[in-house]
Amino acid sequence: MMVKYISFMIILGVSLLFTSCVYHFDLDEAEGIPKLVVYSYPGSGDTTVVRFSRSLPVTSKGEIVSGLTGTDVWLEVNGTPVGLLWTDKALPGVPAKSYYTVQRYEEGDRIRLTASAEDLETVSSVTTIPAPFPLNSVHMERKPSDPGTLQFQINFTDKASTVNYYAVTVKERAKYWRNGDSRVYYDEEYTAYMDWNDEPLLKVSAGLDEILIGDYTYYEQLYIWSDEKIQGKNYTLRLNKTYISDYETSIQGEVYTNRKQYKVCLYSLSEEFYHYLKSMNEQVNNKLGESELAPVRPTYTNVENGFGLVGGCRMMQTEWMDGVKE
Repeated sequence: MMVKYISFMIILGVSLLFTSCVYHFDLDEAEGIPKLVVYSYPGSGDTTVVRFSRSLPVTSKGEIVSGLTGTDVWLEVNGTPVGLLWTDKALPGVPAKSYYTVQRYEEGDRIRLTASAEDLETVSSVTTIPAPFPLNSVHMERKPSDPGTLQFQINFTDKASTVNYYAVTVKERAKYWRNGDSRVYYDEEYTAYMDWNDEPLLKVSAGLDEILIGDYTYYEQLYIWSDEKIQGKNYTLRLNKTYISDYETSIQGEVYTNRKQYKVCLYSLSEEFYHYLKSMNEQVNNKLGESELAPVRPTYTNVENGFGLVGGCRMMQTEWMDGVKE
């Protein structure tokens, strides 16, 4: 009887959504006018990159092209102007058709970016550089209760005096050796999908989406959290993935050895960067919106009169670590 009751309540809820999802949509407002789009993540490295494009109204044809030229841009750090360079060609760490500057930042530095382009409204954005990620240690082990699971344990101590936002992603690399040759024959690198069932800080309720669709998904496997539940505490974040031992395989008489390696990338985020990533997660998980059962959620922006993100970020990463042995 309980199963029938739950099924009835879900069907009733969906029926109410069908009858109540009526929204006023102003086509004139949606058409809009082109605006300046800017993306910059100061603090993520020694080089600050600033990229511009022009937004494309919904009624216009064509594609959005990154690397808008003819833009006047001003970058200030704590009120002091910082010169920016332009490059047509890609440089190490700098995409083609970008503005950039080599600039180191300190915690609390206030960054203001202002820009204008012909026929587009002047935009501005402000962000603050966060403190570095307060890492104590990173440890990998096969989960004692489940040896088929490789667990990453990231220990850190949150700063009690401020509200902090964090993110983590795990890079995975497969390396191949041929016939015992010490030289690497081939390797491939990618971002690993992690299981966060053992991590309460990453469990997010997606509302009706969670009931009808399933698990929550993190955008680009970048796992974000705030210190709301752990402010000022020492904490160990736990992420899992399937354990894969080193193995050998034979292809056309050649013997190849395969070994997994991992690198943990850790981020401290400004409040603006955190809200931007959170809005991206909401879009990725808005399955009901894709079915016209819920409104489409807009992407967060902190660019006044424009779109995009100027978000402070500090990044650190471990060296490549060999997987745990049998």
